[in-house]
Amino acid sequence: MQAPGIGSKVEENYRLKSWRLEGRIGVQTADDAWQANLFWEHDPNQDRLRVSGPFSQGMVSIVVQKDLIYVNEGGGVTESSRDPDGMLKDRLGFAVPLSSLRHWVVGLPDPNRPHASIVGESGSPLGFRQSGWTLQFQQFMNVGDRVMPQKFAIQGPEVKLKLIADSWRVEG
Repeated sequence: MQAPGIGSKVEENYRLKSWRLEGRIGVQTADDAWQANLFWEHDPNQDRLRVSGPFSQGMVSIVVQKDLIYVNEGGGVTESSRDPDGMLKDRLGFAVPLSSLRHWVVGLPDPNRPHASIVGESGSPLGFRQSGWTLQFQQFMNVGDRVMPQKFAIQGPEVKLKLIADSWRVEG
């Protein structure tokens, strides 16, 4: 399915109360590149992410609640911080704006920050730019009466992320 406009059916995703994404992520920085499986569950109170290699190798669990993050890399040790973006930068070597990412992953700009649409030659929307990040959506999928991103790229100052959604579950 081709990318619909931000102002079309995807905009209805602002009303989502909770969702679950299962898929894959590719990460590329100047010094490193890696791929992992991604499980992300969002509800109004928190985001729960699991990132793991094949067969759950190197699994990392992340829980974000407002301005608090918990990271468990296994071994029974969970670390926390009141600076989620800073903690991820320390861990991964690059910063990702988690408060915006939860909107971006469902195909929408963060409503609390200005953005600029990216349109193709035919005038059809391809993505948007926001807070120094560029999002380009290559493919969408129907999930019930919703349209959700299936394949997209997020380019930031220090990193390029590629996400492929294998499945979505949405509520609200």
